[in-house]
Amino acid sequence: HMDDAILSCGGLLLSCVGRMECVSVTIRTADPQHADPLHPPHGIALPSVRRGEEVAAMAALGCSLVQANLLDAIYRKESTTGRELYPSLQSIWSMPLPRDDFQKQALRSRILSLAGQSGERPALFISPLGIGHHVDHILCTQVVLSIISSTDEILLYEDFPYVVDQGAHVGIADDASLALKRLGLKGTQSFEQECNTDQKMKWIAHYESQIDSIFGSHENDPMYEESSHVQA
Repeated sequence: HMDDAILSCGGLLLSCVGRMECVSVTIRTADPQHADPLHPPHGIALPSVRRGEEVAAMAALGCSLVQANLLDAIYRKESTTGRELYPSLQSIWSMPLPRDDFQKQALRSRILSLAGQSGERPALFISPLGIGHHVDHILCTQVVLSIISSTDEILLYEDFPYVVDQGAHVGIADDASLALKRLGLKGTQSFEQECNTDQKMKWIAHYESQIDSIFGSHENDPMYEESSHVQA
């Protein structure tokens, strides 16, 4: 989603910029059909509003950006009945539904196309761990795992803000070990990446439409607390 890369691993991306070709692929950037910007589904700002925020944030970080133009789970519908696959915000905290397999196919095709542009150069995929059960995060990493030949090619990041609330939004505790189990993986090594808080605040400030929903309000934003470093 737009804002996930910077929120969860902005410091890691910055450490990569300038040392290698670094591309952030934001997947869920497509607008739903016939949506009213003044009354968007579930009260969440439409991608048409958010895409510019992502462009500005990534430009400030210095990372290249690809917007894949696929639909967020809250907008996806069954192709035959037109019914919403995930009809409520509560329903998105789940494993991907079998009826949602066409999304995996579409995403797999997009990622393979992008990966093919790098030729024979080695690549490292940085993908969500899925802490918090968000269906789109889990689906994304399932697709990446289906593409790579070795888990040495993938680094999984802890999903913010879900890693902070530890499942409070669904009433079920969650952590890295449980997220790995859902993906059928065992962690091998873990890393912490320092990130300058003041710098990260400036990147996050570009996501104006999301500040209140993530942090409660600008005034209560924990990113504005004085601290020299945070984990990316």
